[in-house]
Amino acid sequence: MFAALISQFGMAFINGFLEKGLDAFKAYENKQISVEQLKDQLYGIMLQSARDIEVAYSDALAKTYASFMDAMSKNKTMQYVWGFVTISQSLMLLWFQFGIPFVIVTVRWYTDDSKFGWPSSGDTASWAYLLVAACLGMGPVVLKAGPGAGDVVGKLKAAIGK
Repeated sequence: MFAALISQFGMAFINGFLEKGLDAFKAYENKQISVEQLKDQLYGIMLQSARDIEVAYSDALAKTYASFMDAMSKNKTMQYVWGFVTISQSLMLLWFQFGIPFVIVTVRWYTDDSKFGWPSSGDTASWAYLLVAACLGMGPVVLKAGPGAGDVVGKLKAAIGK
């Protein structure tokens, strides 16, 4: 996700960093600041650029989700599909959480077969959780989940070690 973020907003980061960074380098060349001051200024410029990117990314997510919800409110087909997906996946999760364990306990109790089990559902439940979360209004949260979750500034600080 971090790579996608940098590729999407990379030029904004480079432009923001270069504009302010060149002034810092000029001040260093003219002996107006020391090497330590140059490092601190470049570090601050980098973090500010990353903050600007994070704000732009959050705004883009919010606008995308708002646009989708606006289209949803005007289109009956999307509303029916939305409702069907939410209800069907919620029922699937209820079956996964309560129905399957009940069947296993019941069959084991009546047949005294302790080896009876249910085949694995694989990733079905994971997809159902994701679909229900997406349908219940967690679009921006779902889109920012995974390895890229978190703030860019925090990731940059961790990478640099400050």
